Amino acid sequence: MKIELYPNFDEVFTDETLKGIFYPLCSLTLDKYPNKVFHFISSNGLWIDENFETENSTFSYTLFDVVENKYKFNGNIKLYKGSKQAKKIFSKLQSDFELNGKNYLETKTQTDDYIEKQKQNLDIKTDDEFDADYYIKTFYEFSINKLNLELTNEFGAFRGIIDGWSDGDKISPIVYDETTDELKGTLNYYDKPKIENIDDFEVIGKIVGYEFFTDGNDTILFFNNSDKMLCINSYS
Repeated sequence: MKIELYPNFDEVFTDETLKGIFYPLCSLTLDKYPNKVFHFISSNGLWIDENFETENSTFSYTLFDVVENKYKFNGNIKLYKGSKQAKKIFSKLQSDFELNGKNYLETKTQTDDYIEKQKQNLDIKTDDEFDADYYIKTFYEFSINKLNLELTNEFGAFRGIIDGWSDGDKISPIVYDETTDELKGTLNYYDKPKIENIDDFEVIGKIVGYEFFTDGNDTILFFNNSDKMLCINSYS
């Protein structure tokens, strides 16, 4: 198993439809599939509007086509409440973090302080459609975790850096599979959606959401040994 943390967006998705909606967390290659790359992703930061569920994207899962080891989305982005607002401010949040991210890290800028600063800078308000606080919080946790990894080669330390949480001595495998003690013999028993040929899908592994964010929305990947990737959301 080979894991690459925080791949670039364009290494994971075929186009920019989901930019500002999904975060690429890590990419995985396995000896069993030497020519395949499996991407763990998350749409944390946006709530779901179940009125826009399709057969390929729902509250509980997203089914992607796989094209040259990248994910192609065939759902409706209206499923993600506030996606239009999110996409508008995502690049601005990125630009600010590129300029000031190291300073946020060095000064241990607290999440609440960061949220208020960005809402003022971008003149953003939370409404029923777009939960600005949740979105900005998720962006900050993702970005500060990624930056700290780049600078220190230490994964998952953002809580200790900006929130003062104790991380203990736990070392994360990042991707949990059937060989890890925590999940041995359990991954194949998660409820799978009633989609076509679901029995053809085999489990690849799981990432734990709170190791990347403070949101416990985990992702479990299933692959159909051909051209479909099923990402199941599971709250821990």
